[in-house]
Amino acid sequence: MKDKLNNIKGNKDLYETVLVGTGTIVGSFFSYLLQFILGRKLSVEDYGSFNTLLSVSSLVGVLSTVLGVSLVKVSSDLYVNEEKEKLKLLFVNISKLSLLTGAFLFLVVFSSRYAISNLFKISNVVVISYFAANVGLSILNGVPPSFIRGLQRFKRFSLYQVLSCLNRFLFPTILVFMGFGLAGVFKGLTISSVLTIVLGFVLLGLNLRTYKDLNLTKEYKKILSFSLPVIFTHLFTTSLTNTDLILVKKYFSPLEAGYYAGAVTLGKILLFGAGAVTIVMFPKISALYAKKEDFYPRFKNLSMILLGVLLVGILSYSIFPALLTKIFFGRSFENSVKYLPMFSIGVSLFVLVNFFTTFFLAVEKTNVSFLLLPGVVLQYLLITTHHSSLYEVIEANIFACIITLVLLVFYFYAQRSKWLKTSLKLKS
Repeated sequence: MKDKLNNIKGNKDLYETVLVGTGTIVGSFFSYLLQFILGRKLSVEDYGSFNTLLSVSSLVGVLSTVLGVSLVKVSSDLYVNEEKEKLKLLFVNISKLSLLTGAFLFLVVFSSRYAISNLFKISNVVVISYFAANVGLSILNGVPPSFIRGLQRFKRFSLYQVLSCLNRFLFPTILVFMGFGLAGVFKGLTISSVLTIVLGFVLLGLNLRTYKDLNLTKEYKKILSFSLPVIFTHLFTTSLTNTDLILVKKYFSPLEAGYYAGAVTLGKILLFGAGAVTIVMFPKISALYAKKEDFYPRFKNLSMILLGVLLVGILSYSIFPALLTKIFFGRSFENSVKYLPMFSIGVSLFVLVNFFTTFFLAVEKTNVSFLLLPGVVLQYLLITTHHSSLYEVIEANIFACIITLVLLVFYFYAQRSKWLKTSLKLKS
């Protein structure tokens, strides 16, 4: 056992993947424990509404995700060039901007609460009010962990994942048990968001009491030039994982939408677990690219680790779907079991799509968004024209991801010859 641990530590990529993966799995345990509680304490209809609003927040939160990716990229570059004072000033200024932008988003969603309530058949408008607060806090919430990743402090990032997910579990659970229902869930999420922001500031560990007034024009331009094309990239990847839930809520009964949300929740355990490899890969490849070092061997090593994780995941969901569903949701969601094996295939394909997309962003191939658009359009068209059963929705997801993955792989091999030539020059 000791030899195995030493072998893992000897392979830095594998060690940091295991480290982040452990944090992700433990953090996801609390995330899915919340889903477990809500699946049992809320009605199937309210549970479907909860996951639909989460999907909407993911689409609205594209801005936060894009900013986060850009911050990982820029902070990683500053880190390898040892520009600590610029790092501190950039963090302070971006945090202020995120707070102002979040306030604007809150006002937009809050003022639209009645329209959103009618659209998704949610009778309690108070739920949308607390949902608006969560949307408003989401941008600032993503700033500290982005800097932690950029500084490659993976131990702290792993701890952040665990504590933030524990935070998100505790307060909604307490309020649900107190009888506040779906409104209590989003009120608890609002409280946990505030505490998570504070946690991120503490774990980042930058001394923000003093910082120099430096010129950050170059960094702002890089964030802007990187963010604009990445907006489309993340809008499209987010659409691939959330459009189905939103359309299912529209075309199917609240009960069927709840069953589908159960399958989605279980299937995305694989997304979070395998996503640890992508989390580790992005700052590492970005740093190597910034230093003009050979990044292809690192990418190959991480991709092999990812494929192994996905294979284990698909086998688990194919062999034990009923057991997993029973553990998480009990008998209420028995109708979700039959969708789980097929859904795990769709999730695995999306993980690969996200891995390749994130890699291209790390090496500043931001035009990759154009390769995602066909899959997004195809998914929407297939679901809107073929939705006689939930199986057809899952098939649409799989087909859209296959088309997208094929395009990404072709693009990868088109660029590979250039990377190999660069690698040979660096070795010589």
